[in-house]
Amino acid sequence: MQPFPARPRTFKVLNTSSGKVVGFAFAAGQTLQEHAARHPVLIQVLKGRVTFHVKGEDVELVPGRIIHLTPMLRHSVEAHEDSILTVTMLLPHNES
Repeated sequence: MQPFPARPRTFKVLNTSSGKVVGFAFAAGQTLQEHAARHPVLIQVLKGRVTFHVKGEDVELVPGRIIHLTPMLRHSVEAHEDSILTVTMLLPHNES
C-alpha cells in the first residue's frame, strides 16, 4: 500500500463488534496533526520509523514496538521514513 502524495493513506484491515484494525501508509516526512481516538488503541509499526508526540514526550516506534493510547489522549505522528503501521481500536464489549 502506497501513501497519497500529500497525506498518509488509510486502509481497512478488520472490522468486528469488538475491535477495528486500520492500516496507515506514510511517506517519509508525512505527519498526522494532533488528534485523539474515542477508544483505547494499540499502534504497531510494521515497516519504517515514526515518532508519536504524546503529552510533550516523543515516542519513537520501529517494527516490533507497540504503543498503547488511552481514550481521548491527544497525539500527533511524524514519519521519518516510508512507514506502515496498524491501529487496533479496542471497542467496548457489550455483555448480555
